[in-house]
Amino acid sequence: MSSPEKNKTSFFIRGFTQSAFLTVISRISGFVRDIFIAGFLGAGIFSDIFLIAFKLPNLFRRITAEGALTSAFLPIYSKLKIQNGEVLAFIYFKKVLYRVVISLLILMIMFQIMMPLIIHFLAPGFVNNEDVIKQITTLSRITIIFMPLISIVAMLGVATNVSGKFWILAFTPIILNSSIIIGCFFINNDWTIKAFPLAFATVFGGLIQIIFILIMIKKFKIFNFKNFKNNTSKRNTYSQIQFHLSQTWKKFLPAAFGGGILQINLLVDTILASLLGFGSISYLYFADRIAQLPLGIIGIALGTTLLTSLSKSNATNDTNQFSKELIISLKIGLFFSIPATLVFINFSDLLIKVLFERGEFSSKETIQTSHALLAYAFGIPAFIVLKSCQPAFLAEGNTKTPMYIGFLLLILNIILSFSLMLFLKHAGIALATSIVSWIGTIVYITLLIKTEKIKKPKFSLKEEDLNLFSVICYGFKIILISCLMILSMKLVQHILTSNNLNETFVLIILCIFGFFMYILTSRILKYIPQELYHFISLKF
Repeated sequence: MSSPEKNKTSFFIRGFTQSAFLTVISRISGFVRDIFIAGFLGAGIFSDIFLIAFKLPNLFRRITAEGALTSAFLPIYSKLKIQNGEVLAFIYFKKVLYRVVISLLILMIMFQIMMPLIIHFLAPGFVNNEDVIKQITTLSRITIIFMPLISIVAMLGVATNVSGKFWILAFTPIILNSSIIIGCFFINNDWTIKAFPLAFATVFGGLIQIIFILIMIKKFKIFNFKNFKNNTSKRNTYSQIQFHLSQTWKKFLPAAFGGGILQINLLVDTILASLLGFGSISYLYFADRIAQLPLGIIGIALGTTLLTSLSKSNATNDTNQFSKELIISLKIGLFFSIPATLVFINFSDLLIKVLFERGEFSSKETIQTSHALLAYAFGIPAFIVLKSCQPAFLAEGNTKTPMYIGFLLLILNIILSFSLMLFLKHAGIALATSIVSWIGTIVYITLLIKTEKIKKPKFSLKEEDLNLFSVICYGFKIILISCLMILSMKLVQHILTSNNLNETFVLIILCIFGFFMYILTSRILKYIPQELYHFISLKF
């Protein structure tokens, strides 16, 4: 491998490790946030009201910060910066930012006016309870202010990611989580709507996120403003910028649907869960929060970094590097997602009980939430692989293919959810999402091979042969050592519980033991993805 290739791969691995490390901290703070929400609101009517009000801005957060806005905008911005220099790239960035902010402010005003109708759509199962609908509508009018704020953060985060400072954007969720945690301490029965403080805390967190990322942009001089003042008078600038702006808007809506399909499916889950009565929305939410741990740490980190890295490879027409980074991404995804899936399947009750069962959250709610976690766990590897596959199309500006696939998966999810919820209730809705994610994974992999974005399967047992066959073989290896880890954890759990140890202590010991058991076994058998292992070895 030549030095330039090492540097390109190093950019991708460095971005992944930065994003993943900060996301670990972010997810821990997110768990603390959810523990507080569960403790103060339980998993019933009060939590349902806040979670529905939080669903709409949270959907936009995931679509913008992790999906459509960056998918349509980042490849063009990255290409302009590499091929035309920072001046043209910054002018394009500024114009897109202005238009996005104005558009979202108008959209926010429209949402404020139409909020009662929107809430009837989001929670059709609550329409007969007028007081609940009014409370959700009031909270939603506050939380929707978060929508333009997080979109601004996502736009600014593109600039920091392209500059190689991936940790800045990855840190911003910690700010939001901290704000909501503080808001929990203001919850009391004197409020007309019990979750009122959480709605205000969401908006406040968005404001602090913008201030933080602006400070970081200034500190690290992401934009060199002196150069811009001296070079922005080129005559051909206007026509170039207009062309790229039109391309951005053409790609945005397809990217919104294709890149945000998982989030749209989760929104569908919420709508259908409202038909099952109070509590079902909360069961799915708290289960999803745990299932989102590997997806957030690994899937989002891979997807965000891969989009930036593949956009650079596409701008330089480096097809070999493009395919190589995709294969590495798939292997990293399997390395982390398979053991996480088996842990969630085998220890779902213990996880839910230790994390949430306190205050208003009872043992009954633990059982119902664990059923949803089991269903979501089945789809975790597929969720993460999807996050690696989508950037392969988005990086080259192809937003239509993910849109078509997204539309197909949405229809399948609705059909399966309606069918399975009749027998499994809220767990059936979660299982439908997992099944649909696996179908999407198969479709994406097939298209990646057909379009030659990824090397075709070729029989080879050599580690350096990065093709789909090596990924499949690698997946089976990870399944074997993950099963060994689970058997060892079960033995340790039996020993600990037979001595009547506290369940929180048992879970901590199991997590530590399982982690080191898995890493040690992977290291001995050399199953850790080599590019990731070499990068971490150099750092530490």
